[in-house]
Amino acid sequence: MTETKDVFKTLSNVDVSNHIDVIKMKKSPALKYVSWSWAWSMVKSRYPDTPTPKFTNYPEMIMVTKQEAYKKSYGDKEYTRYRTVVVKHELTGREVPYLNTPTGTMVECTITIADHDYTESLYVMDNANNAVINPTMQQINKTQKRCMVKCLAMAGLGLNLYAGEDLPMGDINSNDQQQAAKKAANNQQQAEFNKLKQQYADLIKELVATTKRNANVIEDQAKKRLTAADPNWAKNNAMAQTAVMNAMLEKMLSEAKGGTDQQQDMFAEND
Repeated sequence: MTETKDVFKTLSNVDVSNHIDVIKMKKSPALKYVSWSWAWSMVKSRYPDTPTPKFTNYPEMIMVTKQEAYKKSYGDKEYTRYRTVVVKHELTGREVPYLNTPTGTMVECTITIADHDYTESLYVMDNANNAVINPTMQQINKTQKRCMVKCLAMAGLGLNLYAGEDLPMGDINSNDQQQAAKKAANNQQQAEFNKLKQQYADLIKELVATTKRNANVIEDQAKKRLTAADPNWAKNNAMAQTAVMNAMLEKMLSEAKGGTDQQQDMFAEND
């Protein structure tokens, strides 16, 4: 398990941005793949014992196809389109490194790195991202190479491309951890602020009950005292302001509980 984690950590931190092949599509966004030759060289340089990728063998199917016309409407207009359909098919008894079916062709690749297998599959597609029926060997070969790269992404190399990110996955994970830590710190700070605000409300309530004065009068007196002691206290952030107000309110509450004379002195300017 440790070896598997080390492989992913190593490969996910590799910057692949200068080794990307782009496949333009007609309707959907372009597909991005790491250059297969560079990807394989990168893996072998770090894990030289990695064996040659294996492609799963399937029974060979020979198919006869034809182009079938069909109608497609766009707005008020109707167009004739063509699709490939299978007229007949038969198995030859041989095996080939791809799965040919009446609905499309798929390849499956397995790569063993540090004694751990990574397997991925990929269907042969056209430039509209549609499955290709009865593809050429050139199309199959290109799909095998892209499937190999996709397989390496499962091990960490270039996985960020499939996540739609530019940064290596290791950097993305690091950013996620930093954001999580920042969020936790913000949540803790908010919890402390909420505690201070509750303390503030409790102190005001107790001062009102003790002095029989209006809450606004008590707050104004506390602010006057704080300003006299430190004219810049109100320039602090809300959390700091609440903390110093609480300290002043606690002092005023202690004075209020000292007796009527002290209460009168406390609010002499307001009377």
